[in-house]
Amino acid sequence: MLNQLLDVKRRRERSLRAALARLADEELALCARQDAVHARRHTLYQEWRSLARQSGCFDHHGLERLRSSLAKLEGEDQTLARELETLAAERALLAQARAEQDSLLRRNLREQEKLVLLLESEHNHKH
Repeated sequence: MLNQLLDVKRRRERSLRAALARLADEELALCARQDAVHARRHTLYQEWRSLARQSGCFDHHGLERLRSSLAKLEGEDQTLARELETLAAERALLAQARAEQDSLLRRNLREQEKLVLLLESEHNHKH
């Protein structure tokens, strides 16, 4: 009976470890996405600075093109800022899920250790 329970606990351990590995993969993907968004924002800032440095007299169409370009960059930056907020929230949820899974794994390992001790004790009493 104790052996069967130990087998169940070991299967559960493998399942928990697999879940933790999946969560780690998700974390890597989120980090990579955050890095890509930060890189794009940096590029946007450079483009914005380049446009903002333009000086001299502009005709009406030239001024409208400049304003339109700056507005487009600002809009994309705002979209990226919202995406970064979403990614940060997802990472926080992921960290919470990892902590819960880790806690379950530690508890499972303690229970396995107790079962092993009980089995050893049972085995020693038979001999």
